[in-house]
Amino acid sequence: MTKKLLIIALATMASGIVIAGDDAYSVLDADKNGSISKTEAAALPGLTEQFAYLDTDVNDELSVEEFARFEASEVPASETASELEPVSSPEPEL
Repeated sequence: MTKKLLIIALATMASGIVIAGDDAYSVLDADKNGSISKTEAAALPGLTEQFAYLDTDVNDELSVEEFARFEASEVPASETASELEPVSSPEPEL
């Protein structure tokens, strides 16, 4: 299974294709068991960092609904909350 995930990750990076849309879930679900494991999630940058947040039923797998939250998030997959710089507000003029 690790070889399959490695092949998926390398093929994605080499071709420059971004996994998106309905196909993303089925591509990431390498063992076709209907959920995405932590190991399978590692093939998509950013998903591993958000895995615990997305796994709302805490079963160590992402369902279609849980993965949809990742796809719909406003924060790009490449940026997690820990990587975002705080926004400072301008100082008031006196």
